[in-house]
Amino acid sequence: MTATLNVPLATVNDSAGLRACLGAAGERGRQELFAAAEATLTFSRHHWLLFDGEYHGRKELKDAVAAAAALPAEQWTAEQADLLLCLLALRFAAVGLEQLDERLTVSTVRDVLVRRLGSYLQALGHPRTLKHLPLIELAQRVSEVRGQIERDHHRVSIIDGRKWYRDEGLLPRSTVEWQPLPDHLLAAFRELAPEVDTTRAVPEYLAAVTRRVLAEDGEGRRAIDALVRSAVADPELRVDHATVTCLRGVLLDRPQELSSSDQFFTHTAMAEGLDLAEYAEQLGHESEDRLRATLRARMIKLKRKAVDNYYGSGCLAGEWIEKAADNMIFFHEDSHYRGHQTVGVSTGGRAAYEVSYTREDTAHTLPPMMGDFRVVRLSHDPARRFTIDDLRHVIRYATWTKHVVQETFRAQGVLQRLATDAELT
Repeated sequence: MTATLNVPLATVNDSAGLRACLGAAGERGRQELFAAAEATLTFSRHHWLLFDGEYHGRKELKDAVAAAAALPAEQWTAEQADLLLCLLALRFAAVGLEQLDERLTVSTVRDVLVRRLGSYLQALGHPRTLKHLPLIELAQRVSEVRGQIERDHHRVSIIDGRKWYRDEGLLPRSTVEWQPLPDHLLAAFRELAPEVDTTRAVPEYLAAVTRRVLAEDGEGRRAIDALVRSAVADPELRVDHATVTCLRGVLLDRPQELSSSDQFFTHTAMAEGLDLAEYAEQLGHESEDRLRATLRARMIKLKRKAVDNYYGSGCLAGEWIEKAADNMIFFHEDSHYRGHQTVGVSTGGRAAYEVSYTREDTAHTLPPMMGDFRVVRLSHDPARRFTIDDLRHVIRYATWTKHVVQETFRAQGVLQRLATDAELT
C-alpha cells in the first residue's frame, strides 16, 4: 500500500522535520497525514509492541493517534511525534507493525526498512545499503523497488506465531515449476477423466478434466478433491492436512454481496495413516470430524472477513490487503489461539491465487484473497518446520487449483451444489 500525500515529506527524517513539514502543509495535509497513520494501524496484523515504555496493541496506538490529532503539531509530545512519523513511514513502505520485533521506535522502523530494501537490491543483483537516506524517502524506495522484485520473485511472509512477528523472504519465480503435472497428480486426474489426452498443455488438460467432472457431477468438487488428496500424499510436501478455500461459484458478478457461509467453499484432505490420537493433548481432541468442521468454520470466516475488508468497511475498502492474500509460511501458530490449536496449525504454508474468467464476453478477476491453498504439519519438531523451499510446492498446487476454479466459473458451474443455489442466482 502506497500513500500519496500532498505535502513535501520526502526529506523528513525525524519528528522535528515532520513538525516543520506539517507547519507549512495546511489543514488538508494534516488530514492526509492522520489518515495515513490510521491506515497503517488498520492494515497491520494484530501485534503488541513496546512503545513509550509500555506494551500497546493497535487499539491503544489508535487512541494515541487520536489524542495527537486533537492537538496542533507544536504541542505534540516527543512520543506522539515519533509515533506519527513511524506510522507514516510504514504506510509509505507498505510494511505492517507486525514486521517490527518487540519495539516501535523510529530506529526500529528504519532498521526494518534498510533490511527490506537491502534484500530487494541484493536479489536484483545491485547489493548496496541506502541507510543514509531520509526516513520517508527510504520508505518510498522500498515500495518502488518492490514493484521490480515482484516481476521475478514471490514475496513470502514468514510468520512466527509465538512472537506475533512477520518477516519477509523472497522465492525466485523460476524455482516454482508447475508444468508438467507430477505423476501422482496426473494419476488422480486420469481416474476422473480417463478419456482426456494427457499430452495436452497443463492449462488445457486441467480445463478439460474440470469440464468432464462438471458434466458428470454438476459440480467441480471431485477435481479439487484430487488436488488436496495428492498434496497430502506428495513426498515433497510431507504434510498432515491440506485445504482449499475459495468462493463456491455464486454471486460472482457481485462479490461484494458475499456474506454467508454457504456462498464459500472449503475442502480438506487428511494424510493417510494420520493418527490424531498422537496429537490429542495438543489438539484437545482426537476427532477427525471435529478437526474438519473446525477447519471449515475457520477458513470460511477468514474469507468472509476478506470480502468485507476489500469491498466493505472492514479494512481499507477497495485497496490491496496483503495480510489476507500473501504467500506465507508459519510456525508456532498454535502458541496462543485455541482455534489454531484445535486444528493442529503448528507449522505449514499458504499460497493465495487470483481467479480470472470470462462470462458472456466479459472478463472478470477476483482478487487473490478470494482463494488459497493451505497445508499444515501438526508436529512441533523443529526439524519439521515448514520452509520457503517447501512453499514452492504449495504455490504449484495453488496454481493448479486456480486453473480448476477458473474453468468451473467460466463454465458457469459451482464447486459444490447446494439446495439453496436457486435462491442465490
